[in-house]
Amino acid sequence: MDIDDADFMGDVEFNLTPEQGKIVSRAIDLASEGSDAFGTTNPLLSIMQWWQTHVPDAEKKRGSPESTLAEACRLFVLAHDKR
Repeated sequence: MDIDDADFMGDVEFNLTPEQGKIVSRAIDLASEGSDAFGTTNPLLSIMQWWQTHVPDAEKKRGSPESTLAEACRLFVLAHDKR
């Protein structure tokens, strides 16, 4: 059985700025490209798990859900984008 983000969270909507939308979209693309089946099926969960595991608490910027997601995605892109 395939399970994706919607199975865990239902529909989630964020009110992202255009800049935030670009970085989140790029992070989702990167997470989806990997060989990790979980990341391919659940890119947002995979990104947030990576952020929780790899970014020290002191470096985690907290704010609105949108800003937290965008920051996690920004750091994910910095760590994984080979361009």
